[in-house]
Amino acid sequence: MSSLIFIFFAAAIVSLALTFPLLGGLKLFRLGQPVRAEGPPAHGAKAGTPTMGGLGFLLTIVVFTLILIDVELQPAYLALLLLLAAFAAIGLADDLLKIFRRRSLGLTFWEKIVLQVLAAGFFAAYLTFLGYNLSLDGPLAWLRFGNPYLYQLLVIFFVVGFANAANLTDGLNGLLAGTAGLAFLFLGALAFFFLHISNAAAFSLTAAGAVLAFLCYNFPRAALFMGDAGSLPLGAALAGLACLVHQELRLVVIGGVFVIEALSVIIQVTAYKFFKRRVFKMTPLHHTFELMGVKEQWVVAGFWAAGIVFGIVGLWI
Repeated sequence: MSSLIFIFFAAAIVSLALTFPLLGGLKLFRLGQPVRAEGPPAHGAKAGTPTMGGLGFLLTIVVFTLILIDVELQPAYLALLLLLAAFAAIGLADDLLKIFRRRSLGLTFWEKIVLQVLAAGFFAAYLTFLGYNLSLDGPLAWLRFGNPYLYQLLVIFFVVGFANAANLTDGLNGLLAGTAGLAFLFLGALAFFFLHISNAAAFSLTAAGAVLAFLCYNFPRAALFMGDAGSLPLGAALAGLACLVHQELRLVVIGGVFVIEALSVIIQVTAYKFFKRRVFKMTPLHHTFELMGVKEQWVVAGFWAAGIVFGIVGLWI
């Protein structure tokens, strides 16, 4: 237990150290975030804030994982790092296109989805090659997801779904860093206390420390945004890790904030398409609270609290 605490704080310190020069470089080259014109009016003041800051904590996660986990003996964790890198590359391309085009649209929806499905597909195929589908249990096994083809579809759905849910959650200062950090903490507790999988616990605590340290740059005022280069791989890593420890359904509860954020968008789009009505003032859901007059910091704190509740429930169900 003490070693995991050390890993958490060490990852946090390294993440802080790596992100500081990154922030200076982003400022020097004026790589700032464009803001959606249709977003809340108060967000206009955030235009030009340096973005792609997630590269600092991602590098920390990769380095610590390679040091702490023997990927030759545990090749699934190397696959997880490659998945992380692939989604980071997709997010980075999206961020750079937004900056160079000076608008909030980078890659198109279908370009992102196709690239994400391909990356998740390679990950799913490799897990099947390693036989992860054969060790499924519980409801997913009863529903025949042990079938290699159904298993690969399941993994792709979870990885792509959580990557985009995390991306949608990244809309307020500190919102995604806090909720993702908490989700990794609870996955780490699950891996250590209940599943007794030390590698998964080490990866989780590394990610938690590295991501929560980012709050020093991102909350309550944002000196730096993580960008899609940070948000997409965070969601993919959460889903990928859940697949490695066969806790896919439990992640739906632990990551309940991300699920609700994604569902709010799906409900809004569906309602408007078929009934020409909006269920929420604005989606993702956190923007609705903003438009209701709740201060940004209180919205974020409320979502963090919800993340803690979901995490506790997810541990004990």
